[in-house]
Amino acid sequence: MNVRKVLLLILVIAVWALAACNMTFGDCYPVGERTSGAGAGPGSEPRPVFTSSASGDFGADPQGGGERKIACNEWELEDKEERPSDSSETPTTYRPESPPDACPGAGDVAGAGATFLSCSGACSSKCPKPGMAHFVWVDFDSSLFTFVTTVKDDGRGDAGGYQEAKTNLNFKQVSSAGTREWSCAVTIKMPIRTEKMGLIDPLRAAELSEEITEEVASVMDPKLPPGIFCKQFAGAADAAFKFKYMGLGASVTSP
Repeated sequence: MNVRKVLLLILVIAVWALAACNMTFGDCYPVGERTSGAGAGPGSEPRPVFTSSASGDFGADPQGGGERKIACNEWELEDKEERPSDSSETPTTYRPESPPDACPGAGDVAGAGATFLSCSGACSSKCPKPGMAHFVWVDFDSSLFTFVTTVKDDGRGDAGGYQEAKTNLNFKQVSSAGTREWSCAVTIKMPIRTEKMGLIDPLRAAELSEEITEEVASVMDPKLPPGIFCKQFAGAADAAFKFKYMGLGASVTSP
């Protein structure tokens, strides 16, 4: 075989190989316009863009439209098929929820009443000073103690008259185990006029009652059952009045 025949044969094989590489079977459609299989879109019938026998440059759109991605072979659809068709199928990133507050209500202890806050474990970050075993916030407003006259002062002798205030004092214990609330009903009595402290008007009586009850509440044990707690609270307040203001003659009782 001479050289010309060999070169002609090589040329024929090259042309045949090039044609085979670009050969497609069936019609070609824009991605998403087939009626079945990967890339199928709405509609009952496919709309062909061109076929392997169409005239013009290979891959040209005979409709004269803009650039459109054409899928003439299955491998061209692989990337599209692997992606979710809409945002609802897109996996979302897992974001764990914040853990629940182990000490609800402890962030803002200011307010009327007494709050016992445990500073151990999960609640330690809410304590005003690090390292404290516990924290007690007590604020009994003097307006809680409304004194009314039960015995009028006749103005005779060194002392006279009597007055009392009935009230409910609120308590709250906050710890990692939860929040517990209760109230104690107390009755505070004292003379209107005393020998050693002089006249005790309702305003002065309320201020003294606020002072004593706050001091006693700050040292109470909040772990006690409410009934026992209230009995001990009233007894401790009664003893505090007698110790701090011996000449007042005040008393504190709990029903």
